[in-house]
Amino acid sequence: MILLYMLACASNTEKIDTAVEEHEDTASTNTNPGTDTGVSESGNDTGNTTQPSSDPVESSYLDEDCLDGQYSESLPIPNADIQPYINTYDPNNHIGFIYDVLEARYPIGAYILDGGLTSEGPFSGNCVDLFLHNKSTPSAVIDSMTTLVHECGHFFDINTGGWGESVYIITDELMFTCQDGSIEEYGGKTFARSMINNDEFAELHPPCAHFTDQGCDSYAAIYLNGDPNNSDFESGDQGFDSLHEETVQYVNSIATAYALEDQYSYSSSQRDGILTFLWYTMRYLRMARLEHPQAYSLISENSCWREAILTVWGRAWLYLELSKNSSTLGINDDFLETLVNDPILLEEIQRLRDLQGCP
Repeated sequence: MILLYMLACASNTEKIDTAVEEHEDTASTNTNPGTDTGVSESGNDTGNTTQPSSDPVESSYLDEDCLDGQYSESLPIPNADIQPYINTYDPNNHIGFIYDVLEARYPIGAYILDGGLTSEGPFSGNCVDLFLHNKSTPSAVIDSMTTLVHECGHFFDINTGGWGESVYIITDELMFTCQDGSIEEYGGKTFARSMINNDEFAELHPPCAHFTDQGCDSYAAIYLNGDPNNSDFESGDQGFDSLHEETVQYVNSIATAYALEDQYSYSSSQRDGILTFLWYTMRYLRMARLEHPQAYSLISENSCWREAILTVWGRAWLYLELSKNSSTLGINDDFLETLVNDPILLEEIQRLRDLQGCP
């Protein structure tokens, strides 16, 4: 399913467009069993285990001696009992239900969602009700939780930032506030993300003309669309700040899905989304280094941007490793990983490690 919602605001010296922030392709119809409904109450005793803290994961995509390979966080608890909340679900208390489920399974997600709901700034409105299109059953709400955490994460980040700032809230203990990441036309130092459509890697997975097309990069039709040289503001006109913002939120999507995988009876593109944005990030870095020295200097030499990229790279692979044996969290993820696993592109991450001073 594809959820399309357009929001635009003048923030971070740039219009921010959250078009189609959650891109889920389902391989089969959702057939989650129906559940009894009732009044959802906070504080039900679910017998949850203590939330574990992850050790840094081992992956060929990570450097254990650098920021990315050393990243860890408190993990979701996929076996936490949420049945009491499901059994007492009340559509009139859907937000309370969402909090309960996330607090039980993915507390970081609960923190992100709460920040999106309660923060004040250019993104106004209820980030849950804006993107929750079916609250009739608990299974319908659970199916939307990857979208809700993703979208509320955008609200939280953008509302927390100031003029010219890009804020990336990773967990309740970690955030980055970086400067000048928007395109030059809005006072920043980077270039339109759609320009990577013109690199030598695009033909390996050509952009779709429409996001409903098959056999092509449907994410590009959403996030890399438009012409940066025309007078129309389009999603692809945004700079590196927004590209990284999407990457941050697609990690939240896969983390939420990992926490709730036992509730799914269909396949979705959670792994596809974050792999696609890792691929975009490396391509953007390469184009910046070869063709846009001002942008590359900012992204690579500024410690905030460099550490934000390496941190999110590490966090992404934490959840990609945790979900690598999943049968429901990816559709075309094996192919997308071959695109990411390109030595030429991976060298761009290594260059950041070298600049970080990693041994």
